[in-house]
Formats: sequence, structure tokens, C-alpha cells
Amino acid sequence: MLDRSGPTNSDAPPVSSDDLVTGDSTATFDRHVRELARFYMTSDLRAATGLTRTHLDFYLREGVIVPTARTESGYLLFDDIELSVLRQVIAWRQMGVGVRDIRLRLGRGAEHDEVGGGR
Repeated sequence: MLDRSGPTNSDAPPVSSDDLVTGDSTATFDRHVRELARFYMTSDLRAATGLTRTHLDFYLREGVIVPTARTESGYLLFDDIELSVLRQVIAWRQMGVGVRDIRLRLGRGAEHDEVGGGR
């Protein structure tokens, strides 16, 4: 018969950095679960920011936002960091900052400007 008297996830003690150093497998597993990233498709980004498909496609072409990964089917995926970048880009655009300046602020300007993609 199974012993169900052990702690459940809600009863488990918090993971400390000491647990991670000592190699406690439960602590390591918990840490990895917390580190799992959320990925967003382009439709998720549009829903989260209110951008149209045209605007989002423009920011992709201009190198303002960069996909984090791509599925086997070719769908673009973005992480929480790129969503934050996109929100910052929207704020800068509302303040009147140009796309070229935004790319430079993000450190994503050199490769686009070299191939003539900058405006």
C-alpha cells in the first residue's frame, strides 16, 4: 500500500540556496520548475499589447523585437523578456522616439543599419 503521509507540494518547505548547493534533487527539481519560461506566439503578443498584426510585423522586420525560438512548424515564439521589450518599445513610440533610435537603445541597430534596413 502507498504511504501518503509524506508532505505534499503545499506542505514542502521553501527551497533554500543551501539545498541547491548540497544537491538535494527535490530542490533542484523545484528550481527548474520555477525557471520554466513562458513562451508567447505572435497572437499572444498582440493580445497582451493591443498591437495590430501590421505593427507587430513591422517591428519584427525592423529588428526591434526578436523571436526567442521557433517551433518545428515555423511559428515564432517570444519569452517574457521580449514581451517587456515590446511594451517598452510601445511606450517609446508613444513618446515620439523613432524606430531607428529604439533599435539603437536596445542594441539591435547595427546589423539593420548596415544592410540598409534603417529608417
